Amino acid sequence: MDLNKFFYDLDEFIEKGMTEEAVHYVQQTMEEAEKAGDKQALVAIYNEAGSICRDFSKYSEAETYYLEALKLIDEVGASGSESHGTTMINYGTCLGNSGRYEEAAEAFGKAASILASLGMVDDYRMAALYNNMSWVAQEQGKLEDAGEYLSKALLLLKAIPESEGEQAASYTNLANLYWAQGLLDEAKVTLLKAVNIYKEQEFLKGEGRYAAAISALANIYFSEGDYEKCAILCREALQEIEKEFGRNDAWNVVSDNLAEAEAKAKENK
Repeated sequence: MDLNKFFYDLDEFIEKGMTEEAVHYVQQTMEEAEKAGDKQALVAIYNEAGSICRDFSKYSEAETYYLEALKLIDEVGASGSESHGTTMINYGTCLGNSGRYEEAAEAFGKAASILASLGMVDDYRMAALYNNMSWVAQEQGKLEDAGEYLSKALLLLKAIPESEGEQAASYTNLANLYWAQGLLDEAKVTLLKAVNIYKEQEFLKGEGRYAAAISALANIYFSEGDYEKCAILCREALQEIEKEFGRNDAWNVVSDNLAEAEAKAKENK
């Protein structure tokens, strides 16, 4: 099976917002690979299927695909490979999104060990992994660990060309950490750095990252009592999320925030 063609075609569907077609294409390709017994191709396809389910908050289905991918990796003797590391990152993200932070931290730890063993300690993906590890540590209340992971991520990224997208994601995570520590001014300045990167390079807005940044900035404006600005950003975030993922869990959270901002704005008139 030509995986390069699979990824190219899938990216085309996603970039054009053809979500249903992308899901159908992944399912069709999966069935073809299963019939052919192409286990290596199936690892990649299961990862993509899991990521699509995860983006639509279908975490149980996503976990099933990731576990199938990990099973196949073991069967083909690819444990410790780059594919193994990537799958562990995806699986850990799914666990974290569903609130299973201890398990997510364990999955990310395994992924970090695999990437390090492959000599990828200065790789872009290691920086992305540090971002994920920071997010999970923060959710666990381990703010010091979260800060250390973010520092590692940003240090790596500043030495990697064309890493602005991951830098913006790191700034968003750092702002959320400042927020958790009650440092609202620092959080606002850091979020504006992230938002400016996305506005300067619009192609980086995908995967919900821009939506995450402006949603967090909306929370800052709400805390400052600027409910109109908060509502404007919430509406934009809702459009971004629905365009990419439909009305998933993140959409519901922002929708609730928008309703609260609109109610406060109405009270102040």
